[in-house]
Amino acid sequence: MASILAVRQALAARLETVEGLRVLPYVEGSISPPAATIVPGIGSETSTSRPAIDYDKSFRGAVLMNFLVKIAVSSVADDAAQRKLDAYLDVGTDVSVKDALEAGMEPIYAEEYDDADDPVIADSVLVKGVSHYGMVEWAGTSYLGADLHVEVMAR
Repeated sequence: MASILAVRQALAARLETVEGLRVLPYVEGSISPPAATIVPGIGSETSTSRPAIDYDKSFRGAVLMNFLVKIAVSSVADDAAQRKLDAYLDVGTDVSVKDALEAGMEPIYAEEYDDADDPVIADSVLVKGVSHYGMVEWAGTSYLGADLHVEVMAR
């Protein structure tokens, strides 16, 4: 099975292609927006019967991993901040977070992520949607931001 670490690193590498977005593969104590972090699970506000990690999704042992990509753009919810957040959430633009994460729906390959067991870490990455848009809390500070639900079918 691909490790959560390898999948997080791969998602972070894809997000780093979004110009101007600071990428944190782990939740940190403080941020400097605009920033995105990758959190296993789908968040309490969108809690459903879907677990963060769903094992044995095929006979090959595939694992469905759910992540939240949390984006924070500004501590002020003004027009400029909303336009910036909207641009990150758009599809087909240079700063589209969805497009960066899905990267043409290409598999995630292991050679860059220290996973020598299998050359492919994940068969697919799919941004399912935006589960929250508005003020988000980060280490006691409120920011305008959004949560994206991302599914990864890992091996």
